[in-house]
Amino acid sequence: MYQDAAAAAAVLRRTMVLLLFLLTFSLSSFTSVTSECPDKCKCKNKVVKCDVMELDRIPDRVPPDAEFLDLSFNEIKDIEPKSFTHLTDLKYLDYSMNKIRDIEPKSFTHLTELKTLILDLNEISNLKNGAFANLSKLRRINLNGNIIENIETGVFNNLTSLEILSLEENQIHKLDLEMFKGPIKLAKLYLSHNMIRNIPPGIFDSLTSLGRLDLSYNKIGDIEPKLFTHLTELKTLMLKGNEISNLKNGVFANLSKLQILSLVRNRIENIETGVFNNLKSLEILSLEENQIHKLDLEMFKGLIKLAKLYLSYNMIRNIPPGIFDSLMSLTLLDLGYNKVRDIKPKLFTNLTELKTLM
Repeated sequence: MYQDAAAAAAVLRRTMVLLLFLLTFSLSSFTSVTSECPDKCKCKNKVVKCDVMELDRIPDRVPPDAEFLDLSFNEIKDIEPKSFTHLTDLKYLDYSMNKIRDIEPKSFTHLTELKTLILDLNEISNLKNGAFANLSKLRRINLNGNIIENIETGVFNNLTSLEILSLEENQIHKLDLEMFKGPIKLAKLYLSHNMIRNIPPGIFDSLTSLGRLDLSYNKIGDIEPKLFTHLTELKTLMLKGNEISNLKNGVFANLSKLQILSLVRNRIENIETGVFNNLKSLEILSLEENQIHKLDLEMFKGLIKLAKLYLSYNMIRNIPPGIFDSLMSLTLLDLGYNKVRDIKPKLFTNLTELKTLM
């Protein structure tokens, strides 16, 4: 009996020693992992947040398994490639609201798994060829609110997985013909609030997956026919706040999936017959704040799915009877702030779905 108890006590002691060893080992392992968090940063589940810390460089001891790194709202001026050599798992990198002026070629070359790169609100003026080298898995780049003037040919060529490219609020004057040749999967392209005057024919030809294109608030005066011909998946086209005076027939050719077209706040006087005829999927057409004097009888003939038509703040005097007859899906029609004096009988007869008339 005594021998059995002594043996049991010995087994219990050995078990307790083993458990104590395992507990000590696991605690030391946890401490070593959690200690790999930069001072004052927050680290949890492969997410490292070092935002709003007045940093002037990437901090040391970023965990090598980090997938999300937030460096926004700091004082960083330079991107140091050597800082990323151990961060090969990184998928999201946010550098917004810093003081970065330049992106050297191969700056991100070690970040082969990167999917999102945010560089908004910096001081970048030039995009050099090779700046995004080796980022073949990148899906999104944000470069909004910089001072970009020059984009070298081939900058985006290797970004074959890119889906969203945002270059809003910069100082881009010129678009190079080869600029978008590489990102064939691009779905959304934002170029609003720049200084673009001319768009070279063929520049969008490789963007056959593009669903949204925003060229608002530039200085575009003319759109060549067939400029958008290859954008067969385009659903939203924003051309608000430009200097367009004439809409030529063929300018929207092949855009059979287009649902939203905004031409607000241009200088449009002339709209050629048939401009909108092939836009079978169009649901919203915005033509407010232009200089339209005359509406052609055939202007809206092909727009069988049009639900909202905005024509306010123009100089329209006469509305030809029958102009709205094919718009059987129209629910909103805005003709406010024009010079219309007379409304012909039965002008709105076929608009059986109309709910709002202004």
